[in-house]
Amino acid sequence: MIDGLISGIATTAEISLSEKLKDYLLRLGYSGAHLTGIVTQLFTKNKVRVDFREFTERIELIDPADRLSSAQAMILLNDFIVEVDQYANSEASKKNTTAKIIVHPPRSKSKNA
Repeated sequence: MIDGLISGIATTAEISLSEKLKDYLLRLGYSGAHLTGIVTQLFTKNKVRVDFREFTERIELIDPADRLSSAQAMILLNDFIVEVDQYANSEASKKNTTAKIIVHPPRSKSKNA
């Protein structure tokens, strides 16, 4: 569950952990203390508050039984990143087929023409 404050408007929503992690991967990057800190705090303490410049989010696990140790949380995050990378690479390979491209220099104009 996510409680957020955007432009002074409080919101509450349930969102999958997968979607929230993908959002944070885009915002924070794949390697960084911020992302690992968020994930560790969420799984070891059951909730975390994340402050961005534009807004603040409070994230809480719906089921407290989903708590993990720090090591387990890092394994979960690493496995998730590998899965996201594999999916992105497989999708990119489907879309990024390059056709044969030949670049010719411009034809020179003859002086008699």
